[in-house]
Amino acid sequence: MKKRFRTIVLVLSLALLTAVFASCGGPASPSAAPSSGAISMAVDNSMDAAENNFKGVTIQYASCFNEAEQQAIWLKDMAEQWAKETGGSVNFNFAGRDVLTSVKSDILIGNAPDIIDNDASELIAALLTDQEVLLDPLNDVYARSAYGEDTPIKDNMNGAYTLYTEAGNDYVMPFIYITSGFFYNKTMFAELGLKTPTTWDEFLAVSDSIETSGVPALAADGNISFYNCYYFQALCQRILGSGKFLEAALDKTGASWNDPGFLQAAQMLSEISAAGKNYFQDGYAGSAYPAAQSDWAMGGAGMIYCGTWIPLETASLTEDDFEFGFFPFPTVEGGAGELNDIEAQLMSFSVPRDAKNKDAAKDFIAFCSSKAAADRLVELSDNMAARTDAIYPDALIDVKPTVDNATAYHKNFDGAMSAAPEWWANVFYPADDGLFFGELSPEAFIEQMKTETVKFYENKQ
Repeated sequence: MKKRFRTIVLVLSLALLTAVFASCGGPASPSAAPSSGAISMAVDNSMDAAENNFKGVTIQYASCFNEAEQQAIWLKDMAEQWAKETGGSVNFNFAGRDVLTSVKSDILIGNAPDIIDNDASELIAALLTDQEVLLDPLNDVYARSAYGEDTPIKDNMNGAYTLYTEAGNDYVMPFIYITSGFFYNKTMFAELGLKTPTTWDEFLAVSDSIETSGVPALAADGNISFYNCYYFQALCQRILGSGKFLEAALDKTGASWNDPGFLQAAQMLSEISAAGKNYFQDGYAGSAYPAAQSDWAMGGAGMIYCGTWIPLETASLTEDDFEFGFFPFPTVEGGAGELNDIEAQLMSFSVPRDAKNKDAAKDFIAFCSSKAAADRLVELSDNMAARTDAIYPDALIDVKPTVDNATAYHKNFDGAMSAAPEWWANVFYPADDGLFFGELSPEAFIEQMKTETVKFYENKQ
């Protein structure tokens, strides 16, 4: 067994968070003082009230959140304030993560809600395809100002929303921004004299130094397949650039997997897996969430690759000297992906094409898109807001430079999980787990991806 970096508290209690992008616990202190409109539950947007009279109008809102989650509490608060301003009301259906399953059926039978929220990739994949356009453009919302403001909403929005622009139309309006990367304890790095790596070779050197100190360089809960596949997909993005992995996922011939960049990514992942240097903790293939991330938070590993929800999930386990650090996935020499090209997962609003109350729905979205509203969302949920001028949660302040310096964005998992969910679950997950655990050689992984992709699409015909 590899020894701990420092003494570990043996008895602990962890509240398991069931959703990767949701937080139900109490918020930490934000990184900057909230705006005056966000200090209380009220958001001061009264200056626009006279222009937006929706008395007697009830918006039907279908949400992916559960009613007890902080995001849902924020939405209900926004609805109360919007009602005071406009005379309208919002009827929420907090349907949870499977909201799109029921909503699409409702839309197709002519019973569309007025607003739906979900991850932008999921919204687009389910409701905006070559065969059917079931969403209404939100260009007019981006062009108008939020309540209490005088600049277009788009001027204050993280540019990642353009990932989902189709033929000049924007169909989603983000309110939460999520990205992924390596989290680490800045105190540990300082004690070991380590600097955050920007290249893969530097990453390997940092990992070697952490291993030499007596702890595993990386933590992983092997029973979470979508965590496991972060590594291979990120390596593909850095080697081949954005879009190539998605192309391979949709290629019915399997020929895309002959690209040498995929084999290179598999070889690099194999090098750090149990088949190579084994930078992960002992037995990581059998580690059940949240064991490894908890161990990491208590000093049992050097780094963990995860989404920006990880500090909230682990903050209660850290010691007083623990300081959350973050760096984006390193670049690969000769690769097409750049360090400032970062992942963007956007929790977003959308309005169905056949919604009965589009004007009111879009007005409510604009109400929720002000800085005051965004600051309040951060206070409640400890998520990063999609607005660039919103406050930051303290635990994510080290992510801010990466987001601020981004020059390009790519969809989470290159959009493949949403665009080809059955292929993802039945073809990619099993092969990737085998590679990640060191059970499949890089060559065997590529061959399995080719043959199983062809079989999958043949069976779909």
